[in-house]
Amino acid sequence: MDIIVREFDERDAEAVSRLIRNNLMFVNSRDYETSVIDYMCGLFTPAYLRDMMATRAMFVAEENGKVVGTVGLEGDEVCALYVDPEVHGRRVGERLLRQIEDFALSRHVHLVHLSASLTAVGFYEKMGYSSKEKEESELFGPAYIMTKLL
Repeated sequence: MDIIVREFDERDAEAVSRLIRNNLMFVNSRDYETSVIDYMCGLFTPAYLRDMMATRAMFVAEENGKVVGTVGLEGDEVCALYVDPEVHGRRVGERLLRQIEDFALSRHVHLVHLSASLTAVGFYEKMGYSSKEKEESELFGPAYIMTKLL
């Protein structure tokens, strides 16, 4: 596996948008209502991702020139960790999460939190996150607030 993790570039917006939408439709759709998936697919447009660059540190994982994962950090919140379903099980998510945690530490952030989809709770628990509470959102559906001391 020749995966590199690097900073998101605005030229990645189309590929990352596609990656997130595919993940939502083929992975998260098992746990969420169609209305939630449709809303989130509409949200993660290339333009939205380019706009996020102003307030969020973003990284991508790339294999042989193809974007296969993404993650962001806004303040102390880990955001939008998505991995191409074709590379699930190959530790791409772990690499992205370690990258964003290292980045957080470099910014003197020692406690991070995230909103974990039902689909991803087990992954985050394996990575040392603990669940604080379940939240319900009409737009985003149910999720768990999870934290980790870095």
